[in-house]
Amino acid sequence: QLYILFRNRIFRYTYYLVFDRELAEDLTQLTFLKSWLALPHFSTGRGTLQAYLYATARNLVIDYQRRKKEVSLEDVVEPSYEVSFEDELAKEENVKMVHSLLTQLDGEERQLVIFRYFEELHFGEIAHILHKKEGAIRVRLHRILQKLKERIKGNYEY
Repeated sequence: QLYILFRNRIFRYTYYLVFDRELAEDLTQLTFLKSWLALPHFSTGRGTLQAYLYATARNLVIDYQRRKKEVSLEDVVEPSYEVSFEDELAKEENVKMVHSLLTQLDGEERQLVIFRYFEELHFGEIAHILHKKEGAIRVRLHRILQKLKERIKGNYEY
């Protein structure tokens, strides 16, 4: 049941860090395997199971990225489905903008944005996963959002 509950979240998190569907699936499976094997050593006093799964996934992504260089945006293939041409064009433009903005962030900044706005984690959970203070996470996210707003504003000024 834990797998069913957290699979999509862990997959989405790893996908937005590596931008490769198959690799994200592999990392997700490995996350659950490593977590399952370490479950006897898990203690709720050190955090939630969700935070533990995200930390495991984060460490696996870091290990992977140490061995491989990052994937370029040209290699990313977004799945498509039946919608109107205008909707598809607008969605494609938004997806490209989000991917572009995410790839402009460094690794930790990207993780913070994904945890907070894609995975909708609370500041305390993010702080626990990243081993930082909650206040530092709040300040860092605020600064990242300011940076992203400036980049978006700069792209759309005429």
